[in-house]
Amino acid sequence: MGGSRLAETGVVVDRPVSVPAPPEVYDVSYVIADLDTGEILAAKSAHAWLRPASTLKTLTALTLMPRLDPRQVVVAGQDAQDAAGSRVGVLAGNRYPVSSLFDAMLMFSANDAVYALADAAGGYDATVALMNEKAEQIGAHDTLTVDPSGLDDGAQRSSAYDLALIGRDAMRLPAFRTTITKRDAVFPGGKDQRGKVWPAFHVYNINELLGHYPGAIGIKPGRTDRAQHTFIGAATRGGRTLVVSQMGSVTGSWRPTAALLDWGFANADRVTPVGRLVEPGEAVAPSAAPTLPALPTDGATGTGSGTGGPDRSSPTGTPAPEAGSVTSSVAEATSFDRTMSLVALAAAGAVVTTAVVLVLVAVARRRRRRA
Repeated sequence: MGGSRLAETGVVVDRPVSVPAPPEVYDVSYVIADLDTGEILAAKSAHAWLRPASTLKTLTALTLMPRLDPRQVVVAGQDAQDAAGSRVGVLAGNRYPVSSLFDAMLMFSANDAVYALADAAGGYDATVALMNEKAEQIGAHDTLTVDPSGLDDGAQRSSAYDLALIGRDAMRLPAFRTTITKRDAVFPGGKDQRGKVWPAFHVYNINELLGHYPGAIGIKPGRTDRAQHTFIGAATRGGRTLVVSQMGSVTGSWRPTAALLDWGFANADRVTPVGRLVEPGEAVAPSAAPTLPALPTDGATGTGSGTGGPDRSSPTGTPAPEAGSVTSSVAEATSFDRTMSLVALAAAGAVVTTAVVLVLVAVARRRRRRA
C-alpha cells in the first residue's frame, strides 16, 4: 500500500549524496510525509504490524466526530467510569457534552471519555465496527480495532503507514484540528455514587511537541507496556506541513520527533518520495493478508491502573511532561541520541566487566580447592 518500496524493512529513503540520512531514532518504525500531497519522504518498516496504543484514538475521532453533534449530551454509563488506564474522571449517571468528551479523549487521552462517546455512537461493538469500516475506506488495511481506546486488547494493531494516513485524514476535520491544539479545557464535574459533588476542573494537553516545537499543530501521543511509545505529530513551516508517525519507541521524548521533522523540512525538496499516502477509496484491500507473526492475545492491557472514583492525576500510559521548554533542533536530537548510545555502551561495559570478574572468582575458587 502506497508504493512497493514501503514493503522494505529498515530505513527507506531516496536521497542524493549531498543530503544526510534521516536521524537515527529509537523507533521500530516511522513515516515522514507531506500532509497535503501525501508524498512520503522517508520511512522505516512502514507496514510493520505493531500495537498503536492511544494513537488509535485519532481513528476514534475520525470515525465519531462526523457522526456526533458536539452539543449532544451523553449520560455516562458504568463501563465509562470503570475504564482501565488513563481516565479523566467520568462519573456514571452524569451528563457530559460530546465536545467535552472529545476534549478529554484527544487532549488528555482519557479512556473513560472514549467509552462514553462509544455509547453515544451506538455502543462499544458498533463503534469498533465503524472504526474498522473507516480504516478500510481510507486504505488503512494494516489496522485492526478491537478496543476504541487503544488499550492492548487481542490482536489490535496498526502500522506507521496507517497512523500517518489516519492522522492526515483526521486533520481534514476542522473540529479535530481545533481540539488537538487546545492547551487547556474545562471538564464538567458531577456527583458520584456516594453523593459527593465534584466541581468542574481543567484538563491539559499531554502532547509535549506543541510546547516545544515551533509550528507544531498536533497530533496524538500514546503509550502502553506492549506498544511502548507511539506518536503522530504534525507541524507547519515555510508553507509546508509534515506529518510524522512513530511506533515502538523506547522514549516518549519529543526530541526524536523534532529531529525527524527538522530533517523533513530541510530536505523535502531534495529527496525523491519513496511512496505516498493513498486517498480514501483509492486503494482496495490486499487480495491476501501478509504472513506475519500473530500479536500476543493473553488479555493483559499493560496500561497501568486506575480504579474507583474520579482520577484527577496524570494519566497512566502516557509520556510524562518534561521540565522547561527548549526549542528543538537536529543538533539537540543528535546530542540526545549520542547520550543514549553512551548510556547503552556503558551498560554493556558494566555487564562484560561483571562477567569477567565472576569468571576470575570461579577460577580462583577451583585453584583453592585443588590446593
